[in-house]
Amino acid sequence: MPPKSSPPQTSERPESTTEQQLESLGCQLVHQTSQRWRILIPQLLQDIEYVNRLHWLIGELDFVISFRINPLARSIVIDYKEGATSRPDLQESVWVVILRARTVPAPSESLPFTETRPEINWLERMGLPVLSLGLALLAQQLLPIPALLVGGLVVAAAVPFVTRMIQLTIDERRLDADVLDVLWLTMYTLKGDFVAPALMINLMESGEALRDLTARTNERQALDLFNRVEQFARIERDGQEFQVPLLEVQIGDRVVVYPGETIPVSGRILRGTALVDEHKLTGESTLVSRSEGQVAQASTLVLEGKLCILTKRVGKNTRMGITLELMRSAPVHDTRIEDYSAQIANAAIAPSIALGGAIFAFTGDISRALAPLHLDFSHGIRLAVPTTILSALTYAARQGVYIRSGRALEMLSRVDTLIFDKTGTMTQGNAEVVAVLAAQPQILPTSVLALAASLERESTYRESIHPVASAILRYAAANDVQLQTCEVWDYRIGMGIIAQINGERVLAGSSRLMQQEGIDLAALDQQYPDLRTRIESLVYVAQAGELLGVILYTDPLRPEVPAVIQTLQAKHIGTYMLTGDNPRVARNVSRQLGIDPSHVYADVLPQGKVEVIYQLREQGKTIAFIGEGINDAAGLAHADVSFSIASGNDMARETADVLLLDDDLQGILQAMEIAKRAMEIVYQNTAIVAVPNIGVVLASIVFALDPILGVIISNGSMIAAELNGFRPLFEPGEMPIPKSSPATTSPPAHPAGEPQPRLSPAFS
Repeated sequence: MPPKSSPPQTSERPESTTEQQLESLGCQLVHQTSQRWRILIPQLLQDIEYVNRLHWLIGELDFVISFRINPLARSIVIDYKEGATSRPDLQESVWVVILRARTVPAPSESLPFTETRPEINWLERMGLPVLSLGLALLAQQLLPIPALLVGGLVVAAAVPFVTRMIQLTIDERRLDADVLDVLWLTMYTLKGDFVAPALMINLMESGEALRDLTARTNERQALDLFNRVEQFARIERDGQEFQVPLLEVQIGDRVVVYPGETIPVSGRILRGTALVDEHKLTGESTLVSRSEGQVAQASTLVLEGKLCILTKRVGKNTRMGITLELMRSAPVHDTRIEDYSAQIANAAIAPSIALGGAIFAFTGDISRALAPLHLDFSHGIRLAVPTTILSALTYAARQGVYIRSGRALEMLSRVDTLIFDKTGTMTQGNAEVVAVLAAQPQILPTSVLALAASLERESTYRESIHPVASAILRYAAANDVQLQTCEVWDYRIGMGIIAQINGERVLAGSSRLMQQEGIDLAALDQQYPDLRTRIESLVYVAQAGELLGVILYTDPLRPEVPAVIQTLQAKHIGTYMLTGDNPRVARNVSRQLGIDPSHVYADVLPQGKVEVIYQLREQGKTIAFIGEGINDAAGLAHADVSFSIASGNDMARETADVLLLDDDLQGILQAMEIAKRAMEIVYQNTAIVAVPNIGVVLASIVFALDPILGVIISNGSMIAAELNGFRPLFEPGEMPIPKSSPATTSPPAHPAGEPQPRLSPAFS
């Protein structure tokens, strides 16, 4: 496809087969300058789906900086970066993408986030089925209505069901058990027996409508939740960073992502290097390094480093978009019992048809021969199970527990091991500084506090500041400590902060960070021999390679934690605690709560939490993990099912399967009880659907059961199971939760709004 005005190297290059194909479609390179092409593509004006596919695929090309598609002008403008390969080779890559976009499916880029499922139009949904059934009954009992008219209405009423079956067959390239229902409907309609097919269509469409109504209710509640939880991204313009609503991010924006944040868009990394957890996309537990020139994927987690990303994809690929898409699709068709029933029913398609043929050959009775086609119990389960799941999710949301999917609900019912993160999850997240100790007599405690607070102030850009950082900043403000500006700042997840102030390297964090950076803690231990035996947690501060001092703080337990641990242990659910804090503090907390010391892991980094989860899983345990901070994101992503609290870090909220909206850990017990009750009803519904269907088949073969009675029993059982699926909404189980004893809880810390104690001379 030679351009109208091309440089010498392009005109001398032979046309490729791809160029020739596109030229035959009217595509042309109509204009080019240095690092920019304008390409004419007539199909852009005619096919919006092609526009979406091309938009997706062009964004996949690493050398494309930005692009604009103008369907009315039938053109695309591409700004690109010349790399190691020649311009003709880059053009060839674009030509291939333009051609591929004609056939390769890809998601649409745009998503109206405020859109929910449309209101159910009952007249449109049930009008034809009810009319066809009414005419069929009149024609059979009272009026001589032409069979062609009645049969035509039955066929018209069956079109939505048949269309769904055909679409499923095309999409998944396999026969679904619904083909048995279609064959049964077809044969009885051709036979001229219209009442049974019309009744069957009415019952099936009623079941579909009930499920959709439940799904819409659940979706509306979920959207209300997301409207309450604001989503933001940080973009860079003219060297300045601005926080904007995530929905306002556009293709071509430069998005800045700091450690502990979810990457909100997909695009090319312009600068920076980061350690990224891509578990949500790949399922792999290993972390990967991403740097300049590579592609960053939406919904992955930055654990270390900082990235500046040129946005190439927005909409459904943003973290909110992915969450909403999962929320819309996950509650339906994602439980194991449903999968098993579908597999059994699909495997029975050929035997059922063969059995029907054999019965007709031996008996010549078409009614008996069609009986095996009633063996499609998967359709009833496919309606009843999601209705149960959606009802349970809706009830849970009303109780302040948002469960994202049916898979999460099913896993919750099987959990036998619960792992708690300590800081901010088991504790109140309202830490209080109780002492500042200097490593040398000539060092002022206020200097130690000023450096620590200066580093922690840089973390305030986060939506959910770490409770220890908040405590240090409050304490510094209460003591009128002057803060300094950090020239360079880096957060090490699970360890602390490294920064540069006045040209000197400053550290604030755990003993692990100090050891990693070669800071000797011996002098402090010698000066304060009881330091490692005290129950407070420690934040060490160092400057220019020397230890300056340590900040001691406490964070009291949540009042409900002892009762929650007690209830879990009474239910024989193993309780574990993971913390990045030191072993002394961890042992003290475990003694208060009655957690087995062998179930407590201290000095654990984020990757270490993942390792503990995998170790327990290898023992055959089903793991639930609860956390609320940046350090917990990896554990939340790798557990079988995960919890977070609404006030937790943004990344933790997005990663977790279950969100405790009331910030009360008793919601864990509620969620598990709701899940167990829901799965009990799921198994009941499976029996309600399967047993009558099998009975109808046997009765029809042996006794030539009337087809109308067969439809009433078979499809009526489906409606009965679906109605039973609404029970979680109206018969919630009550679970008594023992009150915690005052003796088991820690004394309350100073509320965030109260004045903090000033530095005491004893700490100098």
